[in-house]
Amino acid sequence: MNFKQPAFELKDKLTRFRRDFHSHPEVSFCEERTSSVIRKFLQDNGIEIQEINSGYSVVGIIRGAYPGKTFALRADIDALPMPELNEVPYKSQNEGVMHACGHDGHTAALMGVALLLNSVKDQMHGNVKLFFQAAEEKIPGGAKGMVEHGALENPYVDAVMGLHVSNALPVGKVAFGGGPGAAASDTYRFKIIGKGGHGAYPHATVDPVVIAAYFITNLQTIVSRNVEPTQGAVITIGSIHGGSKENIIADEVEMLATVRSLDDGVRDLLHKRIKEVCAGTEVMYNCKVEYEVEMGYPVLVNDGDFVNKYAIPAAAKIVGAENVIESKKSGMGGEDFAYFLQQRPGCFGSLGSGNAEKGISAGGHTSKFDIDEDCLWTGAATLAQAAFDYLEANK
Repeated sequence: MNFKQPAFELKDKLTRFRRDFHSHPEVSFCEERTSSVIRKFLQDNGIEIQEINSGYSVVGIIRGAYPGKTFALRADIDALPMPELNEVPYKSQNEGVMHACGHDGHTAALMGVALLLNSVKDQMHGNVKLFFQAAEEKIPGGAKGMVEHGALENPYVDAVMGLHVSNALPVGKVAFGGGPGAAASDTYRFKIIGKGGHGAYPHATVDPVVIAAYFITNLQTIVSRNVEPTQGAVITIGSIHGGSKENIIADEVEMLATVRSLDDGVRDLLHKRIKEVCAGTEVMYNCKVEYEVEMGYPVLVNDGDFVNKYAIPAAAKIVGAENVIESKKSGMGGEDFAYFLQQRPGCFGSLGSGNAEKGISAGGHTSKFDIDEDCLWTGAATLAQAAFDYLEANK
């Protein structure tokens, strides 16, 4: 069974699906229309829906004619709270909301998988679950809720797989790698409380702006001097606010930081040292340092055996072995697909969606982001192939 040609024949239909979602984007935890469209699609095609009571996420089940394992495939369905600057016929109609991360493409591709596998279910040994997951872009994310509400059960899911579009990869290429594939991503809110006063008399104050400068520098030395150089770690202060006028020393400064890591041990170290820097700053500068931490998604770890046995061979059948790239290192972005991989073997790969000749190169989370829609059928074919081949190999 090879899904390349059947998927190619769905190309125009998948493009229509994607453009409809792109025109009607919805942010995390608000995907009411998107969820409704997906449900109707599944019902119209006679695909069973498993009710899991987890927000706007939708789970479809394609049951094969013969007993066997169960394989799950995931697409996230939410958009981002940002304006779209592309002048295209399918431009966002919801002001200030945009599919700037390709989740519209993921959803369309998984709908393609549904059509492909539903058409051959009489040959399938086992089942395929279709995870249309809400709220990937906002902590606590939709994947955690799906796991907690039984998406991986009834029937028991044996393996799980997903793809994410990437304009860093030309369309027609797919990338997979074992080991860490996305970082743990945590958020800190800091407040340095000093003693304000007149800018001409700093000796009578405790200047939180000056303290913040040293505080930021000290945070940066955590990675440069405490984390082994071969380990991935990031501490970024993305926002800082304090003061109102050049001759007024502020009472306090507030900062926001993202903390990222590719290893649980490193993650623990970063949090330990950050708290120690906060305590030390209070002693050294006679100020108060308050902080709140929001633990984000865990490290996403791909199963190397699954990648080599199922993902890479399946992709090679669709795009050719020469167009399957073995990823050697992880990015530092966060991804809540990690929650599925904590529970089951599987992998999360990258689907080429860039095309320099068409001017499609803008990165995700930018207002000019778009994809080469040829990635829709290649993504659908790759996922369907992996699912079918896994079930065949494990019947």
